[in-house]
Amino acid sequence: MRLIKNWVLATFILCFLVIIAGGVVRTTQSGMGCPDWPKCFGMWIPPTQASELPADFEKYLSKQDIDHSFNAWHTWIEYINRLLGVLLGLFGIIQLLLLFTKRKSNRTAFRLGIAFLVLVILTGLFGAIVVKLNLAHLSISVHLLFAILLLQIQLALLLCLNNRLSFVALKTFYRRLIVIFLVLLFMQSIVGTMVRIYVDDISKALDYGQRELWLKEHPVSFLIHRSFSWVILAGGLVLVWIHRGNFLSTQFKLLGLVLVLNMTVGIVLYYANVPAWAQPLHLLLAAVALTQTVALVLHTKKSI
Repeated sequence: MRLIKNWVLATFILCFLVIIAGGVVRTTQSGMGCPDWPKCFGMWIPPTQASELPADFEKYLSKQDIDHSFNAWHTWIEYINRLLGVLLGLFGIIQLLLLFTKRKSNRTAFRLGIAFLVLVILTGLFGAIVVKLNLAHLSISVHLLFAILLLQIQLALLLCLNNRLSFVALKTFYRRLIVIFLVLLFMQSIVGTMVRIYVDDISKALDYGQRELWLKEHPVSFLIHRSFSWVILAGGLVLVWIHRGNFLSTQFKLLGLVLVLNMTVGIVLYYANVPAWAQPLHLLLAAVALTQTVALVLHTKKSI
């Protein structure tokens, strides 16, 4: 059983690495570094220099909307991102094989393992659509949503194996507060995606330079996202205060810490002219905050 738990935990951590890799791909404008799928420039192992490109490389470069030239840096960032996706799929397969031995004694865990693997496959296939649509905004957002859902399924599986699903009873009012906070956090993430779409359009128009101009116009989505972040922070700190000293106090403190860190990174993004390193970190912390809040929902149940 320890082997299964350790494997599930490793797969859970790998999900975060995949999200980080996706964030790095976007912030480095490497999404079309491999302009075809599942191969890269028609090759299973992409080239490292222009001289290694296939004879018909022009048909691949013509699909790009960045600079229509070969950039080994972009190509390998995207390729490593794909390799991590494949690795996650392999982890999902092995995970399901391990859970197969528990299919009768723990049906919930086995079903979650099936759901995880199916969603990994769908996420990979949707990656082909993202490339086909040349990084269309909606396709990127849906791709990210798949990754977030993968995290939550793996979280539920991890808690299930450790007997941590619905093991703490809370009064209905307090549990509803957590659920409401989760909904607000998800809404904030959606608005954040709208800000990302705006930044992508502006940065592309400026040839990915002049970062000080990316948020100069203050679009409505940004103003909402910035103002609502204070609501999210206040709500998280209220939850920390309400649950101080109880069994889940450490979990709530962790959530509060992540919210503070993410807001700090958000402030850095604005006042430091959207530094590239802060973009994937902002995404990662948002994913952690969502996952931690979901964990609190899964941990608790209504008291009788």
